[in-house]
Amino acid sequence: MKKRVLFVEDEQFFLDQLQVALEDEYEIVPAYTAAAGMEIVSKEEFDAVLLDIMMAPPDDIDPEVVNYGRSTGVEICRRIKSIKPEIPIIGLTVVRDPDILEEIKNAGAYKIINKPATSGDVKSALDEIFD
Repeated sequence: MKKRVLFVEDEQFFLDQLQVALEDEYEIVPAYTAAAGMEIVSKEEFDAVLLDIMMAPPDDIDPEVVNYGRSTGVEICRRIKSIKPEIPIIGLTVVRDPDILEEIKNAGAYKIINKPATSGDVKSALDEIFD
């Protein structure tokens, strides 16, 4: 049985590309917004989460708190870990700010992959989690 991976990513092209590239080995469930990702993860079971760090915040997060979207994934990571602490989360980001990268690690991310990421980068990280 394939491992289920929630992929929270607001760049539809990137999400679709990775979904196609990884579909032979993983069941990738897409969420195109942070709010959709939170709703899905609260209702379904997953073996891992791929999480974009920089995306528009959901309505219940003050944009100023997440640096106007630059660190939305940090808060989403915290929220996922609060309801499902055992789930491994891989952060994907173009952000190079060391403070934000440290925040995502402290929020519970297992690994951070810099964008542009290849399907091989993501597959290697997922394989590492599941081995």
